[in-house]
Amino acid sequence: GGGSGGGGGGITLAEVAKHNTKADCWVVVNGEVLDVTKFLSEHPGGELAIITFAGKDASEEFNMIHPPDVIPKYAPDAIIGKVGTGAPVASAAAPAA
Repeated sequence: GGGSGGGGGGITLAEVAKHNTKADCWVVVNGEVLDVTKFLSEHPGGELAIITFAGKDASEEFNMIHPPDVIPKYAPDAIIGKVGTGAPVASAAAPAA
């Protein structure tokens, strides 16, 4: 970690998809990228529930069974960034979602 910040448009889904094993497990939840490798053993719902979505967007299933504050409350350190295109963000190109 660390780094000096700066530009960049987040972490691409292609990058997230590379981290799809128990030893290196990232998931996407609500636009945030989580490195849950260390959290797997602590997950009350079991490791497999997370590993099933390793390298993928788990938002829909996640939101069905978790309250909104569960990540900041139990796994704040897991958040490593936001999903993006990976390209520098151009100030003009910011369409309202």
